[in-house]
Amino acid sequence: MPTQYTPSQMTLFNALAKTGLYVLCEHPILRDGEFNREGKPKSYVVDLLVNKKLIVEVEGPGSASADNPERDNYLIKKGYRIHHVSNEQVKKNLKATVENIKVLVMV
Repeated sequence: MPTQYTPSQMTLFNALAKTGLYVLCEHPILRDGEFNREGKPKSYVVDLLVNKKLIVEVEGPGSASADNPERDNYLIKKGYRIHHVSNEQVKKNLKATVENIKVLVMV
């Protein structure tokens, strides 16, 4: 699991947290019954988990979550909703990005 967050992840995390939403950064979602060679459970690590139901992926060059339908389908089947935003959206229009996420949480 990465220990250093991207600037866009931290910017969005801080902005969402200020709205009163419950936000976790770099949160692991366990994969049912899947283990690695050491016997540890496998997981998908999501950029942001908002109010325990909306996954927000902040996409930049080389993002692990970008264009991974197997991962997205698994998470959707587990009851999560997924929203992808670009680094550029966070940098250039943070307020609108936060408002959009707030609306998605309410749906």
